[in-house]
Amino acid sequence: MTSELIDYREHDKNFWYEELEEWVPKRIYDCHAHMLNNSLIDDSSEHKGVFPDADFEGIRGWQKTVFPNRDVNNLILGRPALGTRINEYNDWLYNELRHNKLTRSHRLTTPSDSLEDIEKDIKNKGFQGLKVYRMYSVTGDMANCTIDEYLPHEQLELANELGLWVTLHLSREDGCGDEKNLKDLTEFTTKRYPNIKWILAHIARSFTYRPIQEGIETLKNLPNIWYDLSAVTDIRPYITLFNNEDHKRIFYGSDAVESVSFHGAYTAYGHAHQQVETDNLPSLTFSHTTNRPILCIYEQLIAMKQASIICELSNDQLEDIFWRNAVRDFNVDW
Repeated sequence: MTSELIDYREHDKNFWYEELEEWVPKRIYDCHAHMLNNSLIDDSSEHKGVFPDADFEGIRGWQKTVFPNRDVNNLILGRPALGTRINEYNDWLYNELRHNKLTRSHRLTTPSDSLEDIEKDIKNKGFQGLKVYRMYSVTGDMANCTIDEYLPHEQLELANELGLWVTLHLSREDGCGDEKNLKDLTEFTTKRYPNIKWILAHIARSFTYRPIQEGIETLKNLPNIWYDLSAVTDIRPYITLFNNEDHKRIFYGSDAVESVSFHGAYTAYGHAHQQVETDNLPSLTFSHTTNRPILCIYEQLIAMKQASIICELSNDQLEDIFWRNAVRDFNVDW
C-alpha cells in the first residue's frame, strides 16, 4: 500500500540522510495525520476516489518510509471529505485504532452531527477530541466562515462540558491574523468555553509570514492554545512562532498522507500561498542541476530545521516539539 501513497525517489532518500537524519529526533508523535476510506464517501461526491485509501497500516508504512529509523506514534484526525457518512467513518476509525494504546484520535465532526452521537463516541470510542473543518460551514463559504459556522455553539458547549480537544483549521483570508477569529478565540478561551483545548492547525493557518505575525501577540497570551506545524513549508512562520511562543505549546504534525506526499511545497507569494506540485509544471526542467525537487514533507522539515537554528532552539526543545509535548498533554504512556 505504501507505494500507492507516496512516490519516494532517490533524491528524497538522499535529502533525508544529508539534511534530516541527524536532526530529527528518534521519536516522533505526529499530531496531524489522516486516514481515508473511499468506500465511506457517497458516489456522488467530488471527493470520492481522488486519493487512495489510507488505513492505519498504510499510515504506518508511509511513516516508516518518510521517517526512516524513527519510532512514530500519532494523533489521528478524522479526514474531511464531502459526502462522507460521518458515523460510519468514525466507527471505522475507532475499529482501526482501538488496539493501539499509544494512538489518540479526534472525531470527524460536522455541524449536522447530533450532540448524542458526539457524546456517545467520545465516551465509548476513545476519541479525545473533535476534528472540525471549514468545508462543512453552514454558510457554504469555506473561505470566509467564522468558527461557530462550522463548530456551532451547542457543540462548543458539549466540548466545554467534556473538556475536549478541538483541532481547528481556521478559515478567513488572514487565518489567525483575522480580527474576527482572534476576537472569537479570545472570548472562547477566556470566558465562554474555558475547558476546551484548542490545537490551531498549520501554525494557526499560517502558510505565509503574515497571519502568525499579526496574531501572535494575542494568541500567546490566551490559555488553552496549542499549535501544530503540519504542512507549513515557509520558514518565516516558524521563526515568528519559535521566537514568540512557549515551545511547550507546539506539537509536531505532518498532515499525512496526501497533503504532503507530492514533490513541491506550499509556496508563499506575498500574502498569498499555493500548493505547487513540480511534477505538474513541465516548464521546470532544472537544467542547471542534477538535484531535483523533494517531497513536501521534507520541505516542511527543512524549514523547521533552519528556523530552529536561527531561533537557537535546544535539542531538548526539539524533543519536546516532536514528541514530549504530545505525550505529556495527551497522557500517553510512551
